[in-house]
Amino acid sequence: MAFTLNADLLSIKAELTNDPLGLGLTTVPADDEANANKLNVVSAATSIDREAIPTAEIMLNIDRDEFVAMSAGDRQWILGVGQGGTINPKQGGEVYEGILQLFAAGTESRANLVAILKEPASRITQMFKGGLLSKGGNATPSDISNARNAT
Repeated sequence: MAFTLNADLLSIKAELTNDPLGLGLTTVPADDEANANKLNVVSAATSIDREAIPTAEIMLNIDRDEFVAMSAGDRQWILGVGQGGTINPKQGGEVYEGILQLFAAGTESRANLVAILKEPASRITQMFKGGLLSKGGNATPSDISNARNAT
């Protein structure tokens, strides 16, 4: 992926200089390929918010006993939601929040549902999704070189 916007290159340069996640990044030219590889590693430690959660996955993460214990109205509502295709927790998140509100803190269903909000990602993707970079994709050694030399 060719990162060409100066703001993107400066963000990557700051990442190389500061190494905020302790990935072992450097500003040494000989490390450009290693730095690109480190920024592209997908890890749960650099998770991002999921943008689309299939409603079937949501339904599978609701404990059966907790579902049965719900009021008939709540069960009907959640079954109606479960007939949709996907839920984006960030857009129209009121549906997902509504589901979470049906389960008290400390319940198995709530813990399961909170756990599926995130997905593993690379640091470069995390930076992009976090709004630091204007485009996504993997960083290349050339991108690292360009970032290292950005002013």
